Parts: sequence; C-alpha cells; structure tokens
Amino acid sequence: MKVTVKFFGMIAEAAGINSVIVNDVNDTRELVQFLETGFPKIAQQKYAIAINKKSIKGNMKLSEGDEVALLPPFAGG
Repeated sequence: MKVTVKFFGMIAEAAGINSVIVNDVNDTRELVQFLETGFPKIAQQKYAIAINKKSIKGNMKLSEGDEVALLPPFAGG
C-alpha cells in the first residue's frame, strides 16, 4: 500500500523535502514511527496530522492512495 506524505512549514524544513511516498504502513502510528526514524529532526517538532485534508486525532487506519499531511502548529488572532 502506498500513501503520499506532504510536509508543510517548519516540518518540511526539518525533513529537508516537501513530500515522500511511503509503502507498507497500515496506520498513522506506523507512519509516524517510519517518518521519525527516517527524518529524525521531525521527531523534535510538534505537528498535527491530516488524512485527505481532514485533521485527525489518535491512530487512524490508512488506505491505498491516502494523502497524509504533517502540519505545523497554527497561530492566529
């Protein structure tokens, strides 16, 4: 199974890339583990996760072709 992961803001800076295709992960917990191992600077960042443009909380199952975004904290006023 392939999912596309997009990095934004300081998460992209920490990863050194804007996106990556990841194979053989079943859920967001496995994906985060894979990404933080491959891109150790990401582990030092705070970020939210969205799947197919919907923010999630906790562990979620992934499906073939999902688009996952790692989003830096938002500031607003």
